[in-house]
Amino acid sequence: MKKLTIATILICFTFASQAQQINSKGSIGITYSGLGSNDAFHWQALDGAGSYTGKGFYSLGITYIRPISSRIDLETGIEYSHFKYRANSYPGPGAPEPYNFTDGLVSIPITIRLNFLNYFFFNSGILVNVSASTDKGNTMDSQSGIGAMVGIGVKYDLKNAPIGFFVNPFYKHHAILPFSMEKHHLRTDNAGFRFGVVYRL
Repeated sequence: MKKLTIATILICFTFASQAQQINSKGSIGITYSGLGSNDAFHWQALDGAGSYTGKGFYSLGITYIRPISSRIDLETGIEYSHFKYRANSYPGPGAPEPYNFTDGLVSIPITIRLNFLNYFFFNSGILVNVSASTDKGNTMDSQSGIGAMVGIGVKYDLKNAPIGFFVNPFYKHHAILPFSMEKHHLRTDNAGFRFGVVYRL
């Protein structure tokens, strides 16, 4: 984990050094994510274990986009995500009834945008997640850890004002490297659309 942290710091420092050579100061904006699905799962099938079904999510965030070359941007920020799940108990006599609960995550994304054809971009990178769950009925393993995301999007900048918009379909996988590893750690993912409004600095 220490090597991963050091590597991440070195990458960000390299990007920041390159960004000083770009005239643009970047953009800051707000985002909303939703209109998709979420799930919880084990990487390996477990006999007799209960299961979880995703029931929807939304995310709200602040994003900062900094050009590091004519075609590549660094994007980071902070985001809060709220997830709904239904817990299905193990099959068998005496099993408790299924119940609903919620989970929360605070994420710091460190991603790269590759821009192409003026209006489109591909983005991918890592997610540093910290659990923010307040539901006492949440029985899932903690999703604090390192995750990853991938997406593709379309953007449009107004010509007469320093304002831009983007839509970004994405897929996120959380807790690929959990901060506290449990045996047969339960992991989550979600996919949907991220909508953003940015102001060019």
